[in-house]
Amino acid sequence: MKPMLSTKFIILSSFFSLLIACSDTNNAREWLLKNDNLYYKNTAVDWRIESVKDCNTCVISQDVVYQPEGISRYNTLMQSQHWVAVHELSKINVIRLKMPDQTPYLYVERVKGQILKLFDQQQNYSIKIGEVTAVNINNQRFSILIKKFEEVDKQSNALPRRASLEFIALKID
Repeated sequence: MKPMLSTKFIILSSFFSLLIACSDTNNAREWLLKNDNLYYKNTAVDWRIESVKDCNTCVISQDVVYQPEGISRYNTLMQSQHWVAVHELSKINVIRLKMPDQTPYLYVERVKGQILKLFDQQQNYSIKIGEVTAVNINNQRFSILIKKFEEVDKQSNALPRRASLEFIALKID
């Protein structure tokens, strides 16, 4: 009897583990930040329009911020009223994640060639232009893709500095 009971237990445990793993995988792959854009169910997000193909609960809001350094444009993607991602064209060297309850940020500096440094007072990350990198900001995880970065001011100038920055950030938990 005991071998039969343990066999049933193993089979049921395996079944439930497989079921949970499959459902988690589907949710994790709904949004994916690749080296060129953000994708929803394998379809690229078009940041110029207010909706996402095949996502009835998704809305992209477009915002403009006027600063002394120039105009920054934000495209914030929400799903079921939860912050998912942002695409920004900025005139300063700061990745700002404009979320409903906070705006965490990281500064950006060029190290050499396509290699950049993302940093704040507590942390440093090395990132390459055109490659997705995972970062932690305020105990939250994000995938970040810097598509373009050109410094206008010298690195000896005070932060923030004038720059041309395009990035996408995806919240991953």
